[in-house]
Amino acid sequence: MGCEQTFADWKGTDRAELVLMLDGGGLRAGDTLCLRALSDLGRGQEAKRIASRIKAMGVTIEVIAPEKVVRQMGRPARFKPTPDQRKHICALWYSPAPLDHVLTRASAIMGQEVKRDKLYYVCGPRLGSKAQKEGQ
Repeated sequence: MGCEQTFADWKGTDRAELVLMLDGGGLRAGDTLCLRALSDLGRGQEAKRIASRIKAMGVTIEVIAPEKVVRQMGRPARFKPTPDQRKHICALWYSPAPLDHVLTRASAIMGQEVKRDKLYYVCGPRLGSKAQKEGQ
């Protein structure tokens, strides 16, 4: 993160890191304090009081919100390739390319995540697999 000092205040530490940061010389004029939320300083009026104290010290407070994780709701999209997509995906499946490359390319072609079991179902056993040898 490019920080000179990091202070982490955890539950059960009696706010020792916060006290060290404020009173122990952890913050100096011109510093920037990065927080996930203003509530990391405390609750309600306490957070506002601490924030005003920090600003009076000449320190800038920057709130950096964490990235939101988008979770898929409902069932995944149905895996039903068109004949052209099927031809392309099966050609990749039977190629000597590594499996992770095949899955990445198939996912790009389909516009959705494609897993190994779906390719096995649509294209059949991959060359060199046990099922392929038993079928011969």
